[in-house]
Parts: sequence; structure tokens; C-alpha cells
Amino acid sequence: MPDDFDRYIYEALVRSRYQSVETIYPIIKHESPRAEASAVLDSPTHLRQLLPLYAIRPTYVDVLSLVSRSGFSIQQSINLVSALSFFRIAIVLLPWTCNPLYCALLLITPAVLVIGRLGTPDALSALIVIAAFWALTQDRLVSGMSLLILSLWIRSDNALLVIAAIGWLVWKRKLPTVWGSLLALLDIAMVLFIHHEAGNYGWAALFRYSFVGGKYPAEMPSHVSMLECVRAFATGLQSLGPQLAPWILLGIVAWRKDSRYREILTVVVMCVVAHFLLYPSPEGRYFVWAYLLTGIACINSTDKNSDKAQ
Repeated sequence: MPDDFDRYIYEALVRSRYQSVETIYPIIKHESPRAEASAVLDSPTHLRQLLPLYAIRPTYVDVLSLVSRSGFSIQQSINLVSALSFFRIAIVLLPWTCNPLYCALLLITPAVLVIGRLGTPDALSALIVIAAFWALTQDRLVSGMSLLILSLWIRSDNALLVIAAIGWLVWKRKLPTVWGSLLALLDIAMVLFIHHEAGNYGWAALFRYSFVGGKYPAEMPSHVSMLECVRAFATGLQSLGPQLAPWILLGIVAWRKDSRYREILTVVVMCVVAHFLLYPSPEGRYFVWAYLLTGIACINSTDKNSDKAQ
């Protein structure tokens, strides 16, 4: 993707394990026209300030570091992790739906295909989440919850999804309330630990840096006004709404056709709404896992062959 900026910060995180920021900066700054044009990357100090925003995905960085030791460059490793994760998503979808054609059509939709091309943890995160829900629908609770907990270390905002899934399992009486409460506390504790270890600046600084303005996250004020929130929500919704429309349509079809998927669709809607309220980004890549679950529900609710997978 020509405007892919995040991949260079993840490269900096991998390099920072064995190089100083002063050594890393000229490499990252001049690695692509996108990085060279960035006003945020105007000094080693400001690169160092950016790193905590991305260091909250430690397992993703670990995977990149491991792959890069196999002889690939860091950028090649980033490409490989995204592409292989996308391929593995296809492998999970096939037995879940038993319909290769519908799976292929779902995967080549632009909203889904993009994660295989981006240098972000979205593809790996979507893979783990989809595999987790597949396990949960097969009543493999230990495997499903273990994968969801793992997903926190790839994207900490998956905490919303973990809590929603726990609530769903407790409500269905598949998970005792006591165990559900302990898992929810573990979920919160892990996120707090990840953010603390990364030196993250907190929600207000991230919100202001992303949606209000300012180049340097470490210098952001630690508060956001209600008016600033409303403006960010309105701007984000104006762009995200058209992207969500076809998936909402598929979700409605699945909801009306097959009651088996109403509970999962409820979890999806709750998490998407909560995520957008906390971080009203117009980028649909944050919701690819939701697109996939909605697509799976629609395929299985309309295709008789999918009954073999149930």
C-alpha cells in the first residue's frame, strides 16, 4: 500500500532491540517517500516518542523479529506475516463454511483484502480472532479463550472483544460466572500491563493525536473536550458509515435467516460500537474480524452445505 506508514515504525521497534534510535532514525527516515514526507519523523527524539504508540502490540513485534532472523529483511518479514495470516484466514474459513467460492468472494472484497497488503498487525489479529470464534462455536472453550487472550498481545483493543465473548459464554452457561469474572479481570490486567510496559501515553493523548491535531504524542494535553469528541465521531462516522453498509446488510440477512448466529452478531455489533466510541477512526481495517464473522454468518445461514460444518 503506497500510503502505509505504520510498517516503518514497526521496523523501528524491531531494530530498537539491538540498535539505538539515533542509528535507526536515518534508516527509517529515508527508507520510503512516505517516511521522508512525514513531518512527525523529523528527528530521532520524535521517532522515540512515536514508538510507545506501537509497542502495545508486543507479540506482533516478536513475530516480526523472529521471521527477520530467518534471512528476510524486516520489511519482507512484515509483508510475509500479513500475507501468511491472510492465507491462514482462508484455511479457517473453508471448513467453517464448506463453500470455497463464497469464502473466496468474501476474502477478495476490498475491505478484507487490504489487511494482507498492510504492514500492520490487523491480519494476524483477525486470524487469531476468527480461529478463536471457530473454536468457541465448536465448544472448544479452552482453545477459544486461549486464542482470544493471545490476541490481546497482538492488538490490545481486542480487550473489548474478549469481555464481550466472556459475557456471551456466561450468558449461555457455557462458562461459570466465577471463571468468567476471573478471565475478565485477567483481560483488564493484561491490557494495563502491556500499556505500562510500552510506556503508552493513555487514551486522551492517543485520541487527541489521532483526531484533534498535533504532531508529537508525548506533547499532547491529557484531556479531550466533549466538543472535540463529537467532532471526531461525526467525521469518523461520515467516512466509516458507507464502508459498514454492505456488512450491515449481510448481518441483517444472517440475523433473519438463522437464529444460530444472532448471539455472535450481537457480540460483533457491541464490540464495533464500543471500539468506535473509544476510537472513532474511519479506517475499516480495525473491523476486518467483524466483517469476516458477519460474512461467515451470512454464508452459513443461506447455504445448505454449511450445515456439514456445524
